[in-house]
Amino acid sequence: MKTKTITYLDKTGRAESGHCLAAAARRAADLKLDCAVVASSSGRTALGLARALREAGSRATVVGVGYSAEFAAKWGDFEPRFTKEAERLGAVFIKGTHAMGGINGAMEKKFGGLTPNKLVAQTYYTLGQGFKVAVEVALIAADQGLAPRGKEILALGGTGEGADTALVLTPACSSEFFDLRIHEVVCLPRRSGRKG
Repeated sequence: MKTKTITYLDKTGRAESGHCLAAAARRAADLKLDCAVVASSSGRTALGLARALREAGSRATVVGVGYSAEFAAKWGDFEPRFTKEAERLGAVFIKGTHAMGGINGAMEKKFGGLTPNKLVAQTYYTLGQGFKVAVEVALIAADQGLAPRGKEILALGGTGEGADTALVLTPACSSEFFDLRIHEVVCLPRRSGRKG
Protein backbone atom coordinates (compact mmCIF):
# COMPACT_ATOMS: atom_id res chain seq x y z
CA MET A 1 0.00 0.00 0.00
CA LYS A 2 1.13 3.53 -0.78
CA THR A 3 -0.12 6.87 0.43
CA LYS A 4 0.22 9.88 -1.83
CA THR A 5 -1.04 13.42 -1.98
CA ILE A 6 -3.62 14.68 -4.46
CA THR A 7 -3.64 18.42 -5.12
CA TYR A 8 -7.19 19.78 -5.13
CA LEU A 9 -7.63 23.17 -6.76
CA ASP A 10 -10.22 25.74 -5.71
CA LYS A 11 -10.74 26.97 -9.28
CA THR A 12 -10.74 25.48 -12.75
CA GLY A 13 -8.84 26.56 -15.84
CA ARG A 14 -5.88 28.91 -15.99
CA ALA A 15 -6.46 30.51 -12.56
CA GLU A 16 -4.51 27.81 -10.73
CA SER A 17 -2.68 26.26 -13.65
CA GLY A 18 0.70 26.92 -12.05
CA HIS A 19 -0.22 24.77 -9.04
CA CYS A 20 -1.36 21.94 -11.30
CA LEU A 21 1.79 22.07 -13.43
CA ALA A 22 4.03 22.07 -10.35
CA ALA A 23 2.24 19.11 -8.76
CA ALA A 24 2.34 17.20 -12.04
CA ALA A 25 6.04 17.92 -12.54
CA ARG A 26 6.90 16.73 -9.03
CA ARG A 27 5.02 13.47 -9.62
CA ALA A 28 6.65 12.94 -13.02
CA ALA A 29 10.06 13.38 -11.36
CA ASP A 30 9.14 11.01 -8.49
CA LEU A 31 8.01 8.31 -10.93
CA LYS A 32 10.78 9.04 -13.45
CA LEU A 33 8.21 9.30 -16.24
CA ASP A 34 9.54 9.80 -19.77
CA CYS A 35 6.48 11.43 -21.34
CA ALA A 36 4.04 14.18 -20.37
CA VAL A 37 1.10 14.89 -22.69
CA VAL A 38 -0.76 18.17 -22.25
CA ALA A 39 -3.65 19.93 -23.96
CA SER A 40 -2.28 23.24 -25.22
CA SER A 41 -4.13 25.28 -27.80
CA SER A 42 -1.57 28.11 -28.03
CA GLY A 43 1.48 26.30 -26.63
CA ARG A 44 1.48 28.34 -23.40
CA THR A 45 0.49 25.44 -21.13
CA ALA A 46 2.99 23.09 -22.78
CA LEU A 47 5.72 25.67 -22.21
CA GLY A 48 4.67 26.02 -18.57
CA LEU A 49 4.79 22.26 -18.13
CA ALA A 50 8.22 21.98 -19.80
CA ARG A 51 9.58 24.63 -17.43
CA ALA A 52 7.97 23.01 -14.36
CA LEU A 53 9.37 19.59 -15.30
CA ARG A 54 12.90 20.96 -15.64
CA GLU A 55 12.58 22.76 -12.28
CA ALA A 56 11.46 19.49 -10.67
CA GLY A 57 14.43 17.63 -12.15
CA SER A 58 12.39 15.65 -14.68
CA ARG A 59 13.57 15.00 -18.20
CA ALA A 60 10.14 13.91 -19.47
CA THR A 61 9.37 14.90 -23.04
CA VAL A 62 6.39 17.23 -23.28
CA VAL A 63 3.88 16.53 -26.05
CA GLY A 64 1.65 19.57 -26.55
CA VAL A 65 -1.64 18.57 -28.19
CA GLY A 66 -3.50 21.30 -30.05
CA TYR A 67 -6.86 21.58 -31.73
CA SER A 68 -7.60 19.97 -35.07
CA ALA A 69 -7.83 22.42 -38.01
CA GLU A 70 -11.61 22.93 -37.61
CA PHE A 71 -11.37 23.93 -33.96
CA ALA A 72 -8.06 25.81 -34.29
CA ALA A 73 -9.81 28.12 -36.78
CA LYS A 74 -12.51 28.83 -34.16
CA TRP A 75 -10.60 28.80 -30.89
CA GLY A 76 -6.94 29.45 -31.62
CA ASP A 77 -3.78 27.80 -32.82
CA PHE A 78 -0.20 27.30 -31.67
CA GLU A 79 1.71 30.55 -31.23
CA PRO A 80 5.44 30.64 -32.05
CA ARG A 81 6.13 32.87 -29.03
CA PHE A 82 5.27 29.84 -26.85
CA THR A 83 6.14 26.87 -29.06
CA LYS A 84 9.68 27.96 -29.95
CA GLU A 85 10.76 28.24 -26.32
CA ALA A 86 8.99 24.98 -25.42
CA GLU A 87 10.74 23.22 -28.32
CA ARG A 88 14.09 24.49 -27.02
CA LEU A 89 13.20 22.65 -23.80
CA GLY A 90 12.52 19.46 -25.80
CA ALA A 91 8.75 19.72 -26.28
CA VAL A 92 7.02 18.54 -29.44
CA PHE A 93 3.65 19.71 -30.75
CA ILE A 94 0.91 17.82 -32.54
CA LYS A 95 -2.66 18.34 -33.63
CA GLY A 96 -5.24 15.65 -34.01
CA THR A 97 -8.88 14.85 -34.37
CA HIS A 98 -10.55 14.79 -30.99
CA ALA A 99 -10.56 11.17 -29.94
CA MET A 100 -14.06 11.58 -28.50
CA GLY A 101 -15.31 13.47 -31.56
CA GLY A 102 -14.42 12.69 -35.15
CA ILE A 103 -16.88 10.77 -37.29
CA ASN A 104 -19.20 10.14 -34.34
CA GLY A 105 -19.41 13.91 -33.87
CA ALA A 106 -20.42 14.34 -37.51
CA MET A 107 -23.09 11.64 -37.11
CA GLU A 108 -24.48 13.40 -34.04
CA LYS A 109 -24.59 16.77 -35.84
CA LYS A 110 -26.38 15.33 -38.86
CA PHE A 111 -28.77 12.83 -37.27
CA GLY A 112 -28.92 13.76 -33.59
CA GLY A 113 -28.98 11.29 -30.75
CA LEU A 114 -26.31 10.10 -28.38
CA THR A 115 -23.25 8.51 -29.95
CA PRO A 116 -20.90 6.20 -27.98
CA ASN A 117 -18.10 8.78 -27.90
CA LYS A 118 -20.39 11.37 -26.31
CA LEU A 119 -21.49 8.86 -23.67
CA VAL A 120 -17.83 8.26 -22.77
CA ALA A 121 -17.08 12.00 -22.76
CA GLN A 122 -20.08 12.80 -20.56
CA THR A 123 -19.01 10.10 -18.10
CA TYR A 124 -15.52 11.60 -17.80
CA TYR A 125 -17.07 15.07 -17.41
CA THR A 126 -18.48 13.91 -14.05
CA LEU A 127 -14.88 14.21 -12.83
CA GLY A 128 -14.41 17.54 -14.63
CA GLN A 129 -13.72 18.80 -18.12
CA GLY A 130 -9.97 18.63 -17.52
CA PHE A 131 -10.25 14.92 -16.68
CA LYS A 132 -11.92 14.17 -20.00
CA VAL A 133 -9.40 16.33 -21.86
CA ALA A 134 -6.41 14.62 -20.16
CA VAL A 135 -7.67 11.21 -21.29
CA GLU A 136 -8.42 12.51 -24.78
CA VAL A 137 -4.99 14.05 -25.38
CA ALA A 138 -3.36 10.80 -24.22
CA LEU A 139 -5.40 8.95 -26.87
CA ILE A 140 -4.48 11.50 -29.56
CA ALA A 141 -0.76 11.32 -28.71
CA ALA A 142 -0.84 7.50 -28.69
CA ASP A 143 -2.59 7.51 -32.08
CA GLN A 144 0.32 9.54 -33.47
CA GLY A 145 2.99 7.38 -31.82
CA LEU A 146 4.15 10.07 -29.38
CA ALA A 147 2.78 8.55 -26.16
CA PRO A 148 4.24 5.11 -25.49
CA ARG A 149 1.56 2.44 -25.27
CA GLY A 150 2.02 0.06 -22.35
CA LYS A 151 4.07 2.56 -20.33
CA GLU A 152 2.93 5.06 -17.70
CA ILE A 153 2.87 8.73 -18.67
CA LEU A 154 1.59 12.01 -17.29
CA ALA A 155 -1.52 13.46 -18.97
CA LEU A 156 -2.90 16.94 -18.31
CA GLY A 157 -6.06 18.74 -19.35
CA GLY A 158 -7.97 21.80 -18.35
CA THR A 159 -11.24 23.64 -18.33
CA GLY A 160 -11.09 26.34 -20.98
CA GLU A 161 -7.48 27.53 -20.69
CA GLY A 162 -4.54 26.20 -18.72
CA ALA A 163 -4.28 22.91 -16.85
CA ASP A 164 -6.34 21.92 -13.83
CA THR A 165 -6.18 18.13 -13.99
CA ALA A 166 -3.17 15.82 -14.04
CA LEU A 167 -3.31 12.03 -14.26
CA VAL A 168 -0.79 9.23 -14.37
CA LEU A 169 -2.06 6.74 -16.92
CA THR A 170 -1.06 4.12 -19.44
CA PRO A 171 -2.25 5.37 -22.82
CA ALA A 172 -3.78 3.43 -25.67
CA CYS A 173 -4.67 4.26 -29.25
CA SER A 174 -8.26 5.33 -29.85
CA SER A 175 -9.06 1.99 -31.48
CA GLU A 176 -7.83 0.29 -28.28
CA PHE A 177 -9.63 2.73 -25.96
CA PHE A 178 -10.54 0.11 -23.35
CA ASP A 179 -6.84 -0.71 -22.83
CA LEU A 180 -6.19 2.78 -21.42
CA ARG A 181 -5.59 2.63 -17.66
CA ILE A 182 -5.72 5.50 -15.18
CA HIS A 183 -3.38 4.84 -12.25
CA GLU A 184 -3.34 8.08 -10.27
CA VAL A 185 -5.04 11.41 -9.95
CA VAL A 186 -2.28 13.93 -9.26
CA CYS A 187 -4.34 17.13 -9.43
CA LEU A 188 -8.05 17.85 -9.78
CA PRO A 189 -10.31 20.86 -9.24
CA ARG A 190 -12.77 20.44 -6.36
CA ARG A 191 -15.56 21.75 -8.58
CA SER A 192 -16.13 21.11 -12.23
CA GLY A 193 -16.21 24.27 -14.34
CA ARG A 194 -18.38 22.63 -16.99
CA LYS A 195 -22.13 22.90 -17.09
CA GLY A 196 -24.42 20.36 -18.70
